[in-house]
Amino acid sequence: MFVPRSLKIKRNANDDGKSCVAKIIKPDPEDLQLDKSRDVPVDAVATEAATIDRHISESCPFPSPGGQLAEVHSVSPEQGAKDSHPSEEPVKSFSKTQRWAEPGEPICVVCGRYGEYICDKTDEDVCSLECKAKHLLQVKEKEEKSKLSNPQKADSEPESPLNASYVYKEHPFILNLQEDQIENLKQQLGILVQGQEVTRPIIDFEHCSLPEVLNHNLKKSGYEVPTPIQMQMIPVGLLGRDILASADTGSGKTAAFLLPVIMRALFESKTPSALILTPTRELAIQIERQAKELMSGLPRMKTVLLVGGLPLPPQLYRLQQHVKVIIATPGRLLDIIKQSSVELCGVKIVVVDEDKKLFKPPVLVFVDCKLGADLLSEAVQKITGLKSISIHSEKSQIERKNILKGLLEGDYEVVVSTGVLGRGLDLISVRLVVNFDMPSSMDEYVHQSTHHNQYEVYSINRGMVQEVTCHPR
Repeated sequence: MFVPRSLKIKRNANDDGKSCVAKIIKPDPEDLQLDKSRDVPVDAVATEAATIDRHISESCPFPSPGGQLAEVHSVSPEQGAKDSHPSEEPVKSFSKTQRWAEPGEPICVVCGRYGEYICDKTDEDVCSLECKAKHLLQVKEKEEKSKLSNPQKADSEPESPLNASYVYKEHPFILNLQEDQIENLKQQLGILVQGQEVTRPIIDFEHCSLPEVLNHNLKKSGYEVPTPIQMQMIPVGLLGRDILASADTGSGKTAAFLLPVIMRALFESKTPSALILTPTRELAIQIERQAKELMSGLPRMKTVLLVGGLPLPPQLYRLQQHVKVIIATPGRLLDIIKQSSVELCGVKIVVVDEDKKLFKPPVLVFVDCKLGADLLSEAVQKITGLKSISIHSEKSQIERKNILKGLLEGDYEVVVSTGVLGRGLDLISVRLVVNFDMPSSMDEYVHQSTHHNQYEVYSINRGMVQEVTCHPR
Protein backbone atom coordinates (compact mmCIF):
# COMPACT_ATOMS: atom_id res chain seq x y z
CA MET A 1 0.00 0.00 0.00
CA PHE A 2 1.25 3.45 -0.89
CA VAL A 3 -0.99 6.12 0.57
CA PRO A 4 -0.60 9.77 -0.49
CA ARG A 5 -0.20 12.11 2.48
CA SER A 6 -3.11 14.22 1.30
CA LEU A 7 -5.59 11.34 1.72
CA LYS A 8 -7.77 13.06 -0.84
CA ILE A 9 -8.97 9.69 -2.15
CA LYS A 10 -12.34 8.85 -0.68
CA ARG A 11 -13.31 5.19 -0.78
CA ASN A 12 -15.74 3.05 1.14
CA ALA A 13 -14.76 0.06 3.25
CA ASN A 14 -16.28 -2.41 0.79
CA ASP A 15 -14.31 -1.14 -2.22
CA ASP A 16 -12.22 -3.71 -4.04
CA GLY A 17 -9.01 -1.74 -3.43
CA LYS A 18 -8.29 -0.96 -7.09
CA SER A 19 -6.11 2.04 -7.78
CA CYS A 20 -7.95 5.37 -7.98
CA VAL A 21 -5.03 7.22 -9.51
CA ALA A 22 -4.88 7.91 -13.22
CA LYS A 23 -1.34 7.98 -14.60
CA ILE A 24 -0.53 10.34 -17.46
CA ILE A 25 2.87 8.73 -18.06
CA LYS A 26 3.12 5.02 -18.55
CA PRO A 27 4.59 3.64 -15.32
CA ASP A 28 7.74 1.56 -15.10
CA PRO A 29 7.56 -2.10 -14.08
CA GLU A 30 8.72 -1.04 -10.62
CA ASP A 31 5.80 1.36 -10.40
CA LEU A 32 3.39 -1.37 -11.47
CA GLN A 33 4.81 -3.62 -8.80
CA LEU A 34 4.28 -0.89 -6.21
CA ASP A 35 0.68 -0.33 -7.37
CA LYS A 36 -0.16 -4.01 -6.78
CA SER A 37 0.27 -3.47 -3.06
CA ARG A 38 -2.57 -0.96 -2.84
CA ASP A 39 -5.19 -3.24 -1.34
CA VAL A 40 -6.24 -1.42 1.79
CA PRO A 41 -9.14 1.02 1.44
CA VAL A 42 -8.91 4.41 3.08
CA ASP A 43 -11.84 6.23 4.59
CA ALA A 44 -11.82 10.00 4.69
CA VAL A 45 -14.14 11.21 7.40
CA ALA A 46 -15.21 14.79 8.05
CA THR A 47 -16.54 15.90 11.42
CA GLU A 48 -19.15 18.51 12.32
CA ALA A 49 -18.05 21.97 13.37
CA ALA A 50 -17.40 22.49 17.08
CA THR A 51 -16.60 25.65 19.05
CA ILE A 52 -13.14 26.31 20.52
CA ASP A 53 -14.34 26.40 24.09
CA ARG A 54 -15.90 22.98 23.73
CA HIS A 55 -12.63 21.50 22.53
CA ILE A 56 -10.58 23.22 25.22
CA SER A 57 -12.92 22.46 28.10
CA GLU A 58 -13.62 18.86 27.07
CA SER A 59 -10.45 17.80 25.25
CA CYS A 60 -7.57 19.35 27.23
CA PRO A 61 -6.19 17.31 30.12
CA PHE A 62 -6.07 18.66 33.66
CA PRO A 63 -4.02 17.14 36.50
CA SER A 64 -5.93 14.67 38.58
CA PRO A 65 -5.84 14.79 42.40
CA GLY A 66 -3.88 11.54 42.54
CA GLY A 67 -1.04 12.96 40.47
CA GLN A 68 -1.68 10.67 37.49
CA LEU A 69 -2.07 12.21 34.07
CA ALA A 70 -5.75 12.74 33.49
CA GLU A 71 -6.97 11.22 30.23
CA VAL A 72 -8.23 13.52 27.52
CA HIS A 73 -11.92 13.29 26.81
CA SER A 74 -14.22 15.07 24.45
CA VAL A 75 -17.75 14.52 23.26
CA SER A 76 -17.19 13.05 19.80
CA PRO A 77 -19.24 14.89 17.18
CA GLU A 78 -21.25 12.86 14.74
CA GLN A 79 -19.32 11.88 11.69
CA GLY A 80 -20.52 13.54 8.54
CA ALA A 81 -20.32 12.43 4.98
CA LYS A 82 -18.95 15.60 3.45
CA ASP A 83 -15.40 15.62 2.10
CA SER A 84 -13.65 18.94 2.64
CA HIS A 85 -10.64 18.06 0.48
CA PRO A 86 -10.38 18.93 -3.18
CA SER A 87 -10.58 16.36 -5.95
CA GLU A 88 -7.89 13.71 -6.17
CA GLU A 89 -4.64 14.49 -7.92
CA PRO A 90 -2.45 11.79 -9.45
CA VAL A 91 0.30 10.43 -7.25
CA LYS A 92 3.57 11.83 -8.57
CA SER A 93 5.53 9.12 -10.39
CA PHE A 94 8.87 10.88 -10.66
CA SER A 95 10.83 13.03 -8.23
CA LYS A 96 11.49 15.73 -10.83
CA THR A 97 7.75 16.56 -10.85
CA GLN A 98 7.76 17.20 -7.10
CA ARG A 99 8.54 20.61 -5.60
CA TRP A 100 11.25 21.26 -3.06
CA ALA A 101 10.27 21.20 0.60
CA GLU A 102 9.68 24.38 2.57
CA PRO A 103 11.44 24.72 5.97
CA GLY A 104 9.73 22.42 8.46
CA GLU A 105 7.90 20.32 5.85
CA PRO A 106 8.53 16.57 5.50
CA ILE A 107 11.57 15.80 3.34
CA CYS A 108 11.98 12.84 1.01
CA VAL A 109 14.60 10.46 2.44
CA VAL A 110 15.95 9.81 -1.05
CA CYS A 111 16.17 13.12 -2.93
CA GLY A 112 15.35 15.82 -0.35
CA ARG A 113 12.25 17.16 -2.12
CA TYR A 114 8.83 17.62 -0.47
CA GLY A 115 7.94 14.31 1.21
CA GLU A 116 4.27 14.38 0.24
CA TYR A 117 3.74 10.64 0.76
CA ILE A 118 4.55 8.06 3.42
CA CYS A 119 6.05 4.68 2.55
CA ASP A 120 3.76 2.12 4.16
CA LYS A 121 6.57 -0.41 4.69
CA THR A 122 9.03 1.89 6.46
CA ASP A 123 6.92 4.92 7.52
CA GLU A 124 9.53 7.17 5.89
CA ASP A 125 8.69 10.30 3.89
CA VAL A 126 9.04 10.03 0.10
CA CYS A 127 8.19 12.42 -2.73
CA SER A 128 7.10 10.04 -5.50
CA LEU A 129 6.74 6.45 -6.65
CA GLU A 130 10.23 6.65 -8.11
CA CYS A 131 11.79 7.58 -4.77
CA LYS A 132 9.71 4.99 -2.95
CA ALA A 133 11.14 2.28 -5.20
CA LYS A 134 14.67 3.59 -4.67
CA HIS A 135 14.10 3.79 -0.93
CA LEU A 136 12.88 0.19 -0.68
CA LEU A 137 15.83 -0.93 -2.79
CA GLN A 138 18.24 0.89 -0.47
CA VAL A 139 16.63 -0.72 2.56
CA LYS A 140 16.90 -4.16 0.96
CA GLU A 141 20.56 -3.65 0.03
CA LYS A 142 21.32 -2.45 3.55
CA GLU A 143 19.71 -5.55 5.05
CA GLU A 144 21.67 -7.82 2.69
CA LYS A 145 24.95 -6.10 3.55
CA SER A 146 24.15 -6.47 7.22
CA LYS A 147 23.56 -10.19 6.77
CA LEU A 148 26.86 -10.60 4.89
CA SER A 149 28.85 -8.69 7.49
CA ASN A 150 27.20 -10.49 10.42
CA PRO A 151 26.39 -14.04 9.26
CA GLN A 152 25.98 -15.26 12.82
CA LYS A 153 23.36 -12.64 13.51
CA ALA A 154 21.61 -13.47 10.25
CA ASP A 155 21.42 -17.15 11.18
CA SER A 156 20.21 -16.43 14.69
CA GLU A 157 16.58 -16.23 15.63
CA PRO A 158 14.82 -12.99 14.68
CA GLU A 159 14.18 -10.43 17.36
CA SER A 160 10.98 -10.92 19.28
CA PRO A 161 8.15 -8.53 18.36
CA LEU A 162 7.09 -5.69 20.64
CA ASN A 163 5.02 -6.63 23.63
CA ALA A 164 1.35 -5.74 23.58
CA SER A 165 1.82 -3.23 26.40
CA TYR A 166 4.48 -1.62 28.54
CA VAL A 167 4.55 -1.01 32.29
CA TYR A 168 7.58 0.62 33.88
CA LYS A 169 9.10 -1.31 36.76
CA GLU A 170 12.18 -0.31 38.69
CA HIS A 171 15.26 -2.25 37.62
CA PRO A 172 16.64 -4.73 40.21
CA PHE A 173 19.87 -2.73 40.35
CA ILE A 174 17.95 0.43 41.30
CA LEU A 175 15.80 -1.47 43.82
CA ASN A 176 18.88 -2.86 45.59
CA LEU A 177 20.37 0.57 46.21
CA GLN A 178 20.10 1.92 49.74
CA GLU A 179 18.11 5.08 50.37
CA ASP A 180 21.22 7.02 51.44
CA GLN A 181 22.92 6.01 48.19
CA ILE A 182 20.02 7.44 46.21
CA GLU A 183 20.11 10.69 48.18
CA ASN A 184 23.88 11.03 47.69
CA LEU A 185 23.41 10.46 43.97
CA LYS A 186 20.77 13.20 43.77
CA GLN A 187 22.96 15.64 45.68
CA GLN A 188 25.98 14.97 43.47
CA LEU A 189 23.95 15.45 40.29
CA GLY A 190 21.96 18.44 41.55
CA ILE A 191 18.59 16.66 41.30
CA LEU A 192 15.89 18.33 43.42
CA VAL A 193 12.58 16.49 43.71
CA GLN A 194 9.23 17.52 45.17
CA GLY A 195 6.09 15.41 45.33
CA GLN A 196 4.77 12.22 46.87
CA GLU A 197 6.11 8.75 46.11
CA VAL A 198 8.46 9.92 43.38
CA THR A 199 10.20 6.95 41.79
CA ARG A 200 13.98 6.61 42.02
CA PRO A 201 16.17 7.96 39.21
CA ILE A 202 17.70 5.56 36.71
CA ILE A 203 21.45 5.26 36.13
CA ASP A 204 21.36 3.86 32.59
CA PHE A 205 18.81 3.80 29.76
CA GLU A 206 18.85 0.01 30.01
CA HIS A 207 17.14 0.31 33.40
CA CYS A 208 13.92 1.38 31.61
CA SER A 209 13.53 -1.91 29.68
CA LEU A 210 12.82 -0.01 26.48
CA PRO A 211 12.41 -1.82 23.14
CA GLU A 212 15.74 -2.76 21.55
CA VAL A 213 15.02 -0.55 18.55
CA LEU A 214 14.58 2.48 20.81
CA ASN A 215 17.79 1.70 22.71
CA HIS A 216 19.61 1.49 19.38
CA ASN A 217 18.16 4.85 18.27
CA LEU A 218 19.28 6.46 21.53
CA LYS A 219 22.88 5.34 21.00
CA LYS A 220 22.74 6.33 17.35
CA SER A 221 21.59 9.83 18.37
CA GLY A 222 24.51 10.16 20.79
CA TYR A 223 22.77 9.33 24.06
CA GLU A 224 25.24 7.00 25.79
CA VAL A 225 24.22 7.70 29.40
CA PRO A 226 21.26 9.75 30.69
CA THR A 227 21.75 13.31 31.92
CA PRO A 228 20.51 14.26 35.42
CA ILE A 229 17.16 15.58 34.13
CA GLN A 230 16.71 12.40 32.09
CA MET A 231 17.62 10.16 35.04
CA GLN A 232 14.76 11.50 37.14
CA MET A 233 12.21 12.62 34.58
CA ILE A 234 12.09 9.54 32.32
CA PRO A 235 10.99 6.97 34.95
CA VAL A 236 8.42 9.38 36.39
CA GLY A 237 7.07 10.03 32.91
CA LEU A 238 6.95 6.33 32.06
CA LEU A 239 4.71 5.84 35.10
CA GLY A 240 2.24 8.40 33.71
CA ARG A 241 2.71 10.92 36.51
CA ASP A 242 2.24 14.67 36.06
CA ILE A 243 5.64 16.38 35.84
CA LEU A 244 6.83 19.97 36.08
CA ALA A 245 10.53 19.92 35.17
CA SER A 246 13.12 22.66 34.93
CA ALA A 247 16.70 22.40 33.69
CA ASP A 248 19.29 24.44 31.82
CA THR A 249 19.37 24.67 28.04
CA GLY A 250 21.28 21.74 26.53
CA SER A 251 20.63 19.46 29.50
CA GLY A 252 18.58 16.94 27.49
CA LYS A 253 15.03 17.99 28.40
CA THR A 254 13.69 17.14 24.94
CA ALA A 255 14.72 13.49 25.10
CA ALA A 256 13.56 13.39 28.72
CA PHE A 257 9.95 13.99 27.68
CA LEU A 258 10.13 12.36 24.24
CA LEU A 259 10.88 8.88 25.60
CA PRO A 260 7.71 8.74 27.78
CA VAL A 261 5.72 10.24 24.88
CA ILE A 262 7.00 7.58 22.47
CA MET A 263 6.41 4.68 24.85
CA ARG A 264 2.87 5.86 25.65
CA ALA A 265 1.97 6.48 22.00
CA LEU A 266 3.58 3.23 20.82
CA PHE A 267 0.96 1.05 22.47
CA GLU A 268 -2.08 3.26 21.84
CA SER A 269 -4.43 2.37 19.00
CA LYS A 270 -6.18 5.73 18.67
CA THR A 271 -4.57 8.51 16.66
CA PRO A 272 -3.35 11.02 17.57
CA SER A 273 -2.39 9.85 21.06
CA ALA A 274 0.19 12.45 22.11
CA LEU A 275 0.39 16.24 21.86
CA ILE A 276 3.50 18.42 22.26
CA LEU A 277 3.02 22.22 22.37
CA THR A 278 5.89 24.66 21.85
CA PRO A 279 5.91 28.48 21.71
CA THR A 280 7.89 28.83 18.46
CA ARG A 281 8.03 27.21 15.04
CA GLU A 282 11.81 26.72 15.25
CA LEU A 283 11.54 24.77 18.50
CA ALA A 284 8.72 22.64 17.11
CA ILE A 285 10.80 21.75 14.04
CA GLN A 286 13.73 20.81 16.27
CA ILE A 287 11.57 18.58 18.49
CA GLU A 288 10.00 16.80 15.51
CA ARG A 289 13.43 16.13 14.00
CA GLN A 290 14.61 14.55 17.25
CA ALA A 291 11.35 12.61 17.64
CA LYS A 292 11.78 11.09 14.17
CA GLU A 293 15.32 10.01 15.05
CA LEU A 294 14.13 8.21 18.16
CA MET A 295 11.04 6.70 16.47
CA SER A 296 12.95 5.29 13.50
CA GLY A 297 12.09 1.62 12.99
CA LEU A 298 9.17 1.61 15.45
CA PRO A 299 5.89 0.41 13.89
CA ARG A 300 3.13 2.91 13.06
CA MET A 301 4.93 5.82 14.72
CA LYS A 302 4.30 8.96 12.66
CA THR A 303 4.47 12.64 13.55
CA VAL A 304 2.83 15.78 12.23
CA LEU A 305 4.17 19.32 12.49
CA LEU A 306 1.47 21.99 12.92
CA VAL A 307 3.10 25.42 12.88
CA GLY A 308 2.39 28.84 11.45
CA GLY A 309 4.34 30.32 8.57
CA LEU A 310 3.94 27.15 6.48
CA PRO A 311 1.05 26.19 4.15
CA LEU A 312 -1.91 24.80 6.06
CA PRO A 313 -3.26 22.23 3.54
CA PRO A 314 -0.21 19.90 3.69
CA GLN A 315 -0.44 19.91 7.47
CA LEU A 316 -4.14 19.03 7.35
CA TYR A 317 -3.40 16.21 4.89
CA ARG A 318 -0.69 14.83 7.13
CA LEU A 319 -3.11 14.82 10.07
CA GLN A 320 -5.24 12.28 8.18
CA GLN A 321 -2.31 9.83 7.90
CA HIS A 322 -3.03 8.23 11.31
CA VAL A 323 -0.20 10.12 12.99
CA LYS A 324 0.54 9.24 16.60
CA VAL A 325 2.25 12.43 17.81
CA ILE A 326 1.22 16.05 17.14
CA ILE A 327 3.94 18.69 17.54
CA ALA A 328 2.37 22.13 17.29
CA THR A 329 2.41 25.79 18.16
CA PRO A 330 -0.73 26.96 20.01
CA GLY A 331 -1.87 29.41 17.34
CA ARG A 332 -1.83 26.96 14.45
CA LEU A 333 -3.44 24.23 16.57
CA LEU A 334 -6.31 26.59 17.47
CA ASP A 335 -6.79 27.42 13.79
CA ILE A 336 -7.10 23.72 12.98
CA ILE A 337 -9.44 23.10 15.91
CA LYS A 338 -11.72 25.87 14.60
CA GLN A 339 -11.99 23.96 11.33
CA SER A 340 -12.86 20.72 13.16
CA SER A 341 -9.92 19.10 11.37
CA VAL A 342 -8.46 17.30 14.37
CA GLU A 343 -9.90 14.99 17.04
CA LEU A 344 -8.16 15.13 20.43
CA CYS A 345 -10.25 12.51 22.22
CA GLY A 346 -7.50 9.90 21.83
CA VAL A 347 -4.69 12.02 23.30
CA LYS A 348 -3.26 10.37 26.42
CA ILE A 349 -0.16 12.47 27.10
CA VAL A 350 0.42 16.21 26.69
CA VAL A 351 3.71 18.11 26.88
CA VAL A 352 3.97 21.90 27.12
CA ASP A 353 7.59 22.83 26.39
CA GLU A 354 8.95 26.21 27.64
CA ASP A 355 5.41 27.38 30.01
CA LYS A 356 6.79 30.90 30.57
CA LYS A 357 7.15 31.73 26.84
CA LEU A 358 3.58 30.89 25.91
CA PHE A 359 2.42 34.43 26.64
CA LYS A 360 3.73 37.95 26.36
CA PRO A 361 3.53 39.83 29.66
CA PRO A 362 1.93 41.70 31.23
CA VAL A 363 -1.12 39.57 32.04
CA LEU A 364 -4.19 41.10 33.66
CA VAL A 365 -6.22 38.72 35.86
CA PHE A 366 -9.67 39.70 37.14
CA VAL A 367 -11.01 38.20 40.39
CA ASP A 368 -14.18 38.78 42.39
CA CYS A 369 -12.87 40.02 45.75
CA LYS A 370 -9.96 41.85 47.40
CA LEU A 371 -8.79 38.84 49.41
CA GLY A 372 -8.82 36.69 46.30
CA ALA A 373 -6.64 39.24 44.50
CA ASP A 374 -4.03 39.22 47.28
CA LEU A 375 -3.99 35.43 47.66
CA LEU A 376 -3.83 34.71 43.93
CA SER A 377 -1.08 37.27 43.37
CA GLU A 378 1.04 35.72 46.13
CA ALA A 379 0.43 32.21 44.79
CA VAL A 380 1.38 33.16 41.22
CA GLN A 381 4.67 34.72 42.34
CA LYS A 382 5.52 31.84 44.68
CA ILE A 383 4.74 28.99 42.27
CA THR A 384 5.79 30.44 38.91
CA GLY A 385 8.42 32.98 39.93
CA LEU A 386 6.67 35.65 37.84
CA LYS A 387 6.63 39.19 39.24
CA SER A 388 3.03 39.61 40.37
CA ILE A 389 1.06 42.25 42.28
CA SER A 390 -2.56 42.80 43.29
CA ILE A 391 -4.68 45.94 42.95
CA HIS A 392 -8.05 46.66 44.54
CA SER A 393 -10.05 49.40 46.29
CA GLU A 394 -8.29 48.99 49.66
CA LYS A 395 -4.99 50.06 48.12
CA SER A 396 -4.24 53.77 48.53
CA GLN A 397 -4.56 56.06 45.56
CA ILE A 398 -0.77 56.45 45.36
CA GLU A 399 -0.29 52.66 45.42
CA ARG A 400 -2.88 52.16 42.71
CA LYS A 401 -1.32 54.88 40.58
CA ASN A 402 2.16 53.32 40.92
CA ILE A 403 0.83 49.84 40.11
CA LEU A 404 -0.95 51.14 37.02
CA LYS A 405 2.23 52.91 35.93
CA GLY A 406 4.26 49.74 36.47
CA LEU A 407 1.72 47.76 34.47
CA LEU A 408 2.03 50.11 31.51
CA GLU A 409 5.83 50.23 31.70
CA GLY A 410 6.29 46.47 32.02
CA ASP A 411 7.45 46.36 35.66
CA TYR A 412 4.96 43.58 36.45
CA GLU A 413 4.38 40.34 34.57
CA VAL A 414 1.04 39.56 36.25
CA VAL A 415 -1.44 42.01 37.80
CA VAL A 416 -4.37 40.54 39.71
CA SER A 417 -7.23 43.01 39.99
CA THR A 418 -10.79 43.37 41.16
CA GLY A 419 -13.14 45.47 39.04
CA VAL A 420 -11.13 48.65 39.62
CA LEU A 421 -9.30 48.16 36.30
CA GLY A 422 -12.41 47.01 34.46
CA ARG A 423 -13.82 50.34 33.35
CA GLY A 424 -12.59 53.31 31.38
CA LEU A 425 -8.94 52.29 30.99
CA ASP A 426 -7.15 51.59 27.72
CA LEU A 427 -4.26 49.32 28.73
CA ILE A 428 -2.49 49.10 25.37
CA SER A 429 0.44 47.03 26.71
CA VAL A 430 -1.79 44.19 27.95
CA ARG A 431 -2.00 41.26 25.51
CA LEU A 432 -3.73 38.67 27.70
CA VAL A 433 -6.68 39.07 30.08
CA VAL A 434 -7.90 36.21 32.30
CA ASN A 435 -11.28 36.25 34.04
CA PHE A 436 -10.33 33.96 36.93
CA ASP A 437 -13.70 34.58 38.59
CA MET A 438 -16.63 35.10 36.25
CA PRO A 439 -18.13 38.59 36.66
CA SER A 440 -21.43 38.80 38.51
CA SER A 441 -23.21 40.53 35.62
CA MET A 442 -23.06 40.63 31.86
CA ASP A 443 -22.43 44.39 31.98
CA GLU A 444 -19.33 43.88 34.13
CA TYR A 445 -18.09 41.11 31.84
CA VAL A 446 -18.44 43.33 28.77
CA HIS A 447 -16.40 46.08 30.42
CA GLN A 448 -13.63 43.67 31.45
CA SER A 449 -13.51 42.00 28.05
CA THR A 450 -13.81 44.90 25.61
CA HIS A 451 -12.39 48.08 27.14
CA HIS A 452 -9.28 47.79 24.94
CA ASN A 453 -8.62 45.98 21.71
CA GLN A 454 -5.25 44.24 21.65
CA TYR A 455 -5.53 41.13 23.75
CA GLU A 456 -7.11 37.73 24.23
CA VAL A 457 -9.59 37.04 27.04
CA TYR A 458 -9.72 33.66 28.79
CA SER A 459 -12.68 33.10 31.09
CA ILE A 460 -12.04 30.50 33.79
CA ASN A 461 -14.48 28.85 36.15
CA ARG A 462 -13.30 26.26 38.70
CA GLY A 463 -10.08 25.66 36.86
CA MET A 464 -11.66 24.98 33.45
CA VAL A 465 -11.36 27.31 30.48
CA GLN A 466 -14.89 28.29 29.54
CA GLU A 467 -14.43 30.86 26.80
CA VAL A 468 -11.74 32.42 24.64
CA THR A 469 -12.40 35.82 23.10
CA CYS A 470 -9.82 36.95 20.53
CA HIS A 471 -9.88 40.70 19.93
CA PRO A 472 -8.31 42.20 16.80
CA ARG A 473 -4.65 43.17 17.04
